[in-house]
Amino acid sequence: MMEFIRKNAASWMMKIILGAIVVVFVFWGVGTFRSGRLDIVAKVNGEKILLEQFTKEYNRALEQYQRMFGGSIPEALMKSLNIKQQVLDNLINQEIIAQEAAKMGVLVTDQEVQDVILGMDVFKRNGTFDPDLYRAALRNARIMPADFENQVRQEIRIRKIQALLGSGIHVTQDEVRQHYDYENQQINLAFVKLPSFECEDEVKITDEALAAWYQEHKEEFRTQPQVKLRYLLFDRSKFEKEVELTDSEIEQYYQEHKEEFHQQETRRARHILIKVPEGADEAQVEAARKKAEKILKELKEGKKGFEELAKEYSEDPGTKDKGGDLGYFGRGTMVKPFEDAVFSMKKSEVKGPVRTRFGFHIIKLEDIRPERTKPLDEVKAQIEAKLRRQKAEQLMWEAANKAYDTIIEMGSLDEYAKAEGRQLKETALFSRTNPDPILGANPKVLDSIFSLNSGELSSLLEVPKGVLVAEIAEKKVPYIPELKDVRQRAEGLFKREEAVRLCRDKAKHLIEAARQKGLDAAAKQMGLKVQETGFFPRSDTAAKGKLPAQVVKEARSLYKAKGKDMTEEPIQVGRVFYVVAFKGQKPAPEDGFAAEREKIEKRLLAEKRQTVFLDWLKDARERSEIEVVKQL
Repeated sequence: MMEFIRKNAASWMMKIILGAIVVVFVFWGVGTFRSGRLDIVAKVNGEKILLEQFTKEYNRALEQYQRMFGGSIPEALMKSLNIKQQVLDNLINQEIIAQEAAKMGVLVTDQEVQDVILGMDVFKRNGTFDPDLYRAALRNARIMPADFENQVRQEIRIRKIQALLGSGIHVTQDEVRQHYDYENQQINLAFVKLPSFECEDEVKITDEALAAWYQEHKEEFRTQPQVKLRYLLFDRSKFEKEVELTDSEIEQYYQEHKEEFHQQETRRARHILIKVPEGADEAQVEAARKKAEKILKELKEGKKGFEELAKEYSEDPGTKDKGGDLGYFGRGTMVKPFEDAVFSMKKSEVKGPVRTRFGFHIIKLEDIRPERTKPLDEVKAQIEAKLRRQKAEQLMWEAANKAYDTIIEMGSLDEYAKAEGRQLKETALFSRTNPDPILGANPKVLDSIFSLNSGELSSLLEVPKGVLVAEIAEKKVPYIPELKDVRQRAEGLFKREEAVRLCRDKAKHLIEAARQKGLDAAAKQMGLKVQETGFFPRSDTAAKGKLPAQVVKEARSLYKAKGKDMTEEPIQVGRVFYVVAFKGQKPAPEDGFAAEREKIEKRLLAEKRQTVFLDWLKDARERSEIEVVKQL
């Protein structure tokens, strides 16, 4: 919410959460389970990297890639990614960074880790850090709190090292100017766009041509393995309806779990911030103080309300347009001087200026929500729903396990269904990539199903609706169908492929004609339209949205390297071909440099610092004694 007061984490920390890389609150007493196993994967200067660490990181990385590819990773991609080596290299780098940081005296305290995590918006509810939301977020991401804390600690450590290494680095104005001129040099391109779908009407399909094409492409039509299931479902919703709960059970849960319903005191405040730059001298500090005092005086005179003055004067972009509203927050969320002020105020009181590391604040306390434990009446429905789900889950698994034992004894799913008066349900044939809805998309469930042969019984499988036990009613191995059975699809693919060939030939013919007559004349003769991008800078990789980035890149590199005024070959992007001609260029505009200078300088400085850090890490790695103990 607020950019300056909250102990906010920068974007790199948000990426940790979004990428499900993660950490622990040692200050909340969340313990870390350490395995007693000492299987060693590698040693870095004598320090051990354990198999436990590697396995945890590898599984996390694998899960991330699986999510990206919808549950399974293509085998060729798995080999090219070399995930095991990625993970090992990362663990080695982390150990080297930690060791080097210790030598440099770079420390990260628990308080620093706490401050960063408390500032993460992803863990806040109504602007206040919520411990339950924190734990739930980590649990849903399958991340142990200890891992999350360690990753945050490592990121803070890296930032500190980068700051030390980059302290003497600077960017000259000549570098900034050269970069500006390079990025903003402008060119104008003429181009003809030839989409291959426009050539599809020219494709002639004969039985002979299609048969020959199918013979070359038949592997593309090979079917996937398919199965058909006969199954029994132990439906979770039915068990929930059967659950009976008493008031005493609900009250007992409430009494034993009161901490779940406890709310700390929260307060809602507004503020007006007058910033004090980092490293400001006394004159700058005093100027900011006087400005804050002037605003406070104006507020007390009653000429304008707090919200109006916040919108006019506040230098906190996160709350300025909201009249300075910070929402409700509890202790441990704001920087200490601000928090101390807010929690010492009475409702509607105004206080200030209050100095923090961000500057001077004028604060108004809008409301107080006292600390309390929600009464049973308020949370009864919530508890009842939770207990009902828990009991239903237990009853469902008990029933499923009992039934499964009986099925095994009888030797037949069908015999069990007849004995119990239950009707077996049946799916249609389905493949792994298009599973029956009853199974959901859990890769482990699908692995289990497709590992079975016809007539074999599955284990108990947890599916979205409950627990399922299935029998393979039919299993079809992959096969190549006859052309007559897939003719419509084959004709469509054949037409698309031939259209691309025809379109490419047309584009090549256009280039040949344009070399003699010019692009405009050649295009007109062929009934094609010439378009222009207009002048655009190098930083615009899409030519004002008129060309794909790949076309712009190839066109630029061609002119720079060969001094040609037209592409020698059509540029293909998907099923579209482009013929591009160079129309002219002009230097970067002088009037734009002043506005871009600061932004370019910051970017170049960040790039230099990152390069220095990577060179430092490379050197530290070369100096380290690294021993890979276990081949993975």
